[in-house]
Amino acid sequence: MFNWQVPNLEGGIVLLLIMWELFWKGIGLWRSAKKGALVWFIAILLINLFGLIPIFYLWRTKQLDEVLTDIKTFFSSKFKKK
Repeated sequence: MFNWQVPNLEGGIVLLLIMWELFWKGIGLWRSAKKGALVWFIAILLINLFGLIPIFYLWRTKQLDEVLTDIKTFFSSKFKKK
């Protein structure tokens, strides 16, 4: 009845968007919970806009630079040439 097959390119784009959303949502939820920002936590949890709400929250609370530095450090340590 339904054809759920998605061409590889479109499926890959959808997968990347899902991963992008989950990544930023996880960071935003974690940071807002640690700071006790209940309104932000609920907004991030309920609104799905491809990571825009969590990124805005991190920027607004001046945590975005710290998060980006942590991400850079994580990936540079994982992919360092030996």
